Amino acid sequence: MLMPYMTTESVGRLAIIPPPRKIGKHEIPQDLQMVTFGTLTKLQNTAKSNDFLKVCCELVAVLTGESAERVASRPAIEVIGTVNMVQTEMERIGKLFQSLGVEHSSDEVAAGIDKLEFGTFGIVDWYAKRMGIIDHEEVFNTPWARIFQCMKIDHENNEFEKRYRQILERRIKRK
Repeated sequence: MLMPYMTTESVGRLAIIPPPRKIGKHEIPQDLQMVTFGTLTKLQNTAKSNDFLKVCCELVAVLTGESAERVASRPAIEVIGTVNMVQTEMERIGKLFQSLGVEHSSDEVAAGIDKLEFGTFGIVDWYAKRMGIIDHEEVFNTPWARIFQCMKIDHENNEFEKRYRQILERRIKRK
């Protein structure tokens, strides 16, 4: 909903403000490519409030390490530009993770595969097991892009194995 003094045009102008290079003494990334999985998780969880101004300040606080109250005293244009970048990047990153979605067979659905949804902790636990990491906190300190690449590799390997099994099954049936 637009505020009474905000036109569609003014909202459109705000939506294209780029992030500043710095807010105060804190460098602001121009994208989220190098942030850790923990930071990405914090950003994702911050965006769940209905209070728009609070969300904006908290998103910037995650990136700068400042308090949300201190961020609220910063120039609005800096905060809005940073929030725009975070929103765009979170959508991009979300699409990347969604691209690894798998269509399940009717047998897998009947067995309950759709009930195996473990959220963020499931990703952390999978990566820790994959990499032989004992402390899950270490995973939160890992760049999200590294975790995604490992997921992509495992996904592609699993898809290959599935196709290969189907080929072998068809070959056996023909005999």
